[in-house]
Amino acid sequence: MNKNEIPEKIIHWYDDYGRKNLPWQVENTYYVWVSEIMLQQTQVLKVIEYFNKFITSFPTLIHLAQASLDEVLSHWSGLGYYNRARNIHKTAQICSENYQGQLPTDLNSLIALPGIGRTTAGAILSLALDKPYPILDGNVKRVMSRLFMIKAEKQSQFMNLLWCKVESLMPKENARKYNQALMDIGSMLCKKNKPLCMQCPLIKSCKAQQSGQLDQYPQKNKRPKQVELSLFGLMIIDGDNIYLQKRDELSIWPQLWFLPLFDSHEDLMKKVVEIKLEIFNSFSVTHVLTHRKLDIQVTVLKDCKQTVNQGKWHEISSINSIPHPKALEKIMKFSNIY
Repeated sequence: MNKNEIPEKIIHWYDDYGRKNLPWQVENTYYVWVSEIMLQQTQVLKVIEYFNKFITSFPTLIHLAQASLDEVLSHWSGLGYYNRARNIHKTAQICSENYQGQLPTDLNSLIALPGIGRTTAGAILSLALDKPYPILDGNVKRVMSRLFMIKAEKQSQFMNLLWCKVESLMPKENARKYNQALMDIGSMLCKKNKPLCMQCPLIKSCKAQQSGQLDQYPQKNKRPKQVELSLFGLMIIDGDNIYLQKRDELSIWPQLWFLPLFDSHEDLMKKVVEIKLEIFNSFSVTHVLTHRKLDIQVTVLKDCKQTVNQGKWHEISSINSIPHPKALEKIMKFSNIY
């Protein structure tokens, strides 16, 4: 099969089987951009719910630029990787000031914006505007590395080889269909485990499948060792209110609302002694992030009107309206106050 036949087979497969009803599949660079940022590290089904709520609140890039960061972060609560939300807000403000409230439509200008890399820029240009720019998300990496048995000693070399391959295959027409089809094939057929090879339009060209080495592609990256970290939190409750602090920009969960945290259990107990209230309850919750396993040791004080450092009282019933990490919901549910 020559290289022109591969895009033709991919596009033909998309016409019959590809996903065509996702809410961001429109000729709108803003919609595609928001969806692409959300889809990083997050599955499609979960993103659909968040995307619809996000677009309802921020229907245009201008609306997003005019919103506060707290509003944007609150819509991101539960998606994780909150730096994505901070970058999406920064980019909206830059585009509002410098590009008449629109995303630029050339590759280099897009890549220069916070949070937009080569793949995201290619997705914006191809999926929204049908321009022939390749993409290389996780699904496409898997398809290409298996199709051509691409490996390299260094990750940078591996990525360069993949980019060369997707660029050489990129058709000049039907870029929207082609890129969406590649992502769909990776997601629906060329799965990490138990790929559905017999349904794949590229089975006759797939070198890894023919050699029986699918499990060796794509090559495994060395993952950084997961760090275990203990946090010491003070849950202060007064009636239907909970006292929270906004995390600073250099800490874990920057700019999100969470329990007041202390460097050690001893420091936390000193504060409890100062408040002069008996401990109502104490427990620990495990919360796993990408590279960190958190042991959050929580001490609960009830009917307490005192505060700790700089923070703010929030109604327990309205927690979802403020930006907070998923760990806070886990803690509140464990303590039966949420």
